[in-house]
Amino acid sequence: MLARVKAPTGRWAGLLLAAGMLAACQDQAADPVAEAEAELHAAPRPAKIFTVTDQIGLLERRFAGRVAAVQTVDLSFQVPGKLVKLPVLESQQVKEGDLIASLDTTDYDRALREATINVEQSKRELDRLETLRDRSVISQSAYDEQKNKYDLAQENVKEARQNLEYTSLKAPFDGIVSNRLIDNFTTVSVGTPVVRMHDVSEVQVDINVAEALFGRVTASEVASIEAKFPAYGEKLFPLTYREHSSQVDEITQTYRITLAMPRKGAEQLFPGMTASVIVKLLPEGLELGEQFLVPTGAVAVDGDGKAYVWSYAEDTGAVSRKPVEIGTVMGDYIPVRAGLEAGDEIVSAGVAYLSEGQTVRPLH
Repeated sequence: MLARVKAPTGRWAGLLLAAGMLAACQDQAADPVAEAEAELHAAPRPAKIFTVTDQIGLLERRFAGRVAAVQTVDLSFQVPGKLVKLPVLESQQVKEGDLIASLDTTDYDRALREATINVEQSKRELDRLETLRDRSVISQSAYDEQKNKYDLAQENVKEARQNLEYTSLKAPFDGIVSNRLIDNFTTVSVGTPVVRMHDVSEVQVDINVAEALFGRVTASEVASIEAKFPAYGEKLFPLTYREHSSQVDEITQTYRITLAMPRKGAEQLFPGMTASVIVKLLPEGLELGEQFLVPTGAVAVDGDGKAYVWSYAEDTGAVSRKPVEIGTVMGDYIPVRAGLEAGDEIVSAGVAYLSEGQTVRPLH
């Protein structure tokens, strides 16, 4: 005979139902450790990557420039005469001491011979009077007068020899002959320009800067100066400061600043060519030693108030926390005094959602 089991009352049925639901919830509860591991192995999170450089955030100014020679001189003879040699060509490069032009030396050869003969005659006469003076035949004053004539004759020889040397015009420095100003076989006078020469031992670039900017910017605020030339496309050449004018141009109200660069590697640049000069300035208020500017969104602060960034490793795609020392926020950028080096790659947005070792997909 089977015994009849009594169905549970309403109270006991409610307890059993609650216990079953609790067990089901516990089975479905998320494990925090498992969740973290799953997140690390999930698809990489997109992240904007910023490459650290000392050029980001700098103020940029562009100026129209023109290539100039270190010096430009018009060469001329110091004695008159007929030009008989003019071997140089325009745009020809010459070395210091190379012959530029020469005059007919006929008259100057004759003058040197005459002066030499006068010296010899004066010397013979001086020797004769010296003997007579020693014998007390003539006075000392008579001897001194001849001595003066002899000394003057010697000076005439020096002058004649120098004038003969002046008939050859030589390059005073290494440079380029830009123009021949007269033709060969022309009779020239003293000071008549024969050729124009440029000293191109280095490439100089002149720019004009408005007085408002000229008076406000100091040398310590200039981060870099570079130039582009039509002859070299988009290639940038670093420039250094040489000098500036101390008087404003009355018409343009600008000051001339001369910049320079080595000529090696820029042999196709000649005086008169145009240039585009790019000057990068440190933002106002940036202190010395603050070498890098990074986006403000790249820097986070932990619970202890210490700043850090997320460094991105390109080989693994993972990020890691890197402590940094920062300065005062400057608009969209913040100065980093320590902790970063040029070329470092960091995450520049969404840093609050990253964790140590997490992989990201870079969005440059």
